[in-house]
Amino acid sequence: MRIEGFKWVAGGAGVLIAATLAVWWWPRGTGPGGVIMVSSNAPAHPTATEADTRGVGAEAAGDLNARLRAAAADLANASDAAKQKQALALLRQTLASSPTSEASAAIRRFLDSKADATTRQGFKIGAKGFLNEAPSLRAFLLDYLGQIDPAAAAQYARVILNSKDSPDEWAVALRNLAVGDPSADGRALLQQKASEMLQYGPWQENPSAGYLEAFDVAVFLGGTNLAPVLSDLIRRQDNPAVAHAAYLALDRLVITDTSQLLTALEAAPELMQGRQQTRADYFSRADVRDPQQRQALESYLLDPQRSAAELAQFAGVFPNANYMISQNLLTPTPTPDHAALTSRDAASLQAVQAWLADPRFANLQRPLQKVQQRLEDFARQAGR
Repeated sequence: MRIEGFKWVAGGAGVLIAATLAVWWWPRGTGPGGVIMVSSNAPAHPTATEADTRGVGAEAAGDLNARLRAAAADLANASDAAKQKQALALLRQTLASSPTSEASAAIRRFLDSKADATTRQGFKIGAKGFLNEAPSLRAFLLDYLGQIDPAAAAQYARVILNSKDSPDEWAVALRNLAVGDPSADGRALLQQKASEMLQYGPWQENPSAGYLEAFDVAVFLGGTNLAPVLSDLIRRQDNPAVAHAAYLALDRLVITDTSQLLTALEAAPELMQGRQQTRADYFSRADVRDPQQRQALESYLLDPQRSAAELAQFAGVFPNANYMISQNLLTPTPTPDHAALTSRDAASLQAVQAWLADPRFANLQRPLQKVQQRLEDFARQAGR
C-alpha cells in the first residue's frame, strides 16, 4: 500500500509533553498537611449531586465518599509513580464494583468539593477516546464518569466549562459534552466552548497535552466555523506546539469535508497568509473524482497569485496520501486501503494529462509534468 510520509504520532497533537512534578495539592481544594478541604465558596445547601445520594442510601454514599477521599490522600502521600498508579487502580476497582448510580453521584460530589491530587501521569488517550493516563485525580474522575454515565458527565461538563481552572479538565469535559449531549443546544455550547479554549491565551502560552488533544473537538464539529481560528494559530511561529496541533486539526477537517474546506480556503486567501506551502498540502488532498473538489482544485491552480514555491510544494505531494495516525478524544483517523489509493492515483493521472493539454494550464507545465512523472511511476509499481 502506498502511503507517502506515513507517520505515527503520540496523540492528536503530535506533541509529547513530559514534566516531573512533586506531589502537591491544588490550592483550591486542600489545606495544610495534605488535609482535603471543601472550597470556601461551596454551597451551604445540598448540591444536585448531594441530592442524588439521598436516593442511594446514606451508608453507601458515605462509604464511597470516604474511599474517594482516601484515594486522594494515597495519591498525595505516595512516594513514587508506581504507588500512585496502584492507588488509581484500586480506586477504579472500587468504583467499578459499585452501582453506577452510586459511583456517578459520588464522583460528582467529590468534584464539587474542588479537592484534587496529582498522579505523575500524562494525558494519554486510549480506545474510544477514554484516557489511559490522567494527570490529576479530577481528570481521572471526569474521564471515568464519561465512561459509566454519559448523560451525567455531559451535564457536569457544563460545570467544568463555566470556569477556566484546568485545560486538561476542559479537554475531558468537551469530550463528555460531545458524547453525552447530542442535542442542538449541546452542540452549540460545544462549538462556543471549543472556540474559547482554542483562543485562550494563558493556555496557549504553555500548552498542556490535554489542551493540544482538545483540538480534536474542532475536527468532531466539522464545517468551516473554526477554520479561521485554526488558520490563525497555524501562523503562530512563536508557538510551534500550538501551530502544529492547529495544522493537524485543519488537515483532518480537509480530509473529512474536502470540498467545503478547500472552497473556503480559496475564497479567503488571507487565512493562510505566510503559510502558502501549508495551503498547498491541503489542496493536494483533493480527489479529482469528485466534481466539486476538482473544481476547487482547478480554481486554486489557475489563481495568478499562486507562487512558484507553492506550486512546487503541491506538485511534490499531489495526490496527498500522508496520514497522521493517532488515538483521539472524539474522532477516528481513517486511512485508504491499497485499492482506494490505486484508483485515486489513476484518476489523478488522467486529470493531470487533461490539464497538460488544456491551454488554460499553459503556465503550469513544469509542476504538472512533475506530478505526471511521479504518478506514472506509481502506476508502473502498482502493475508489477
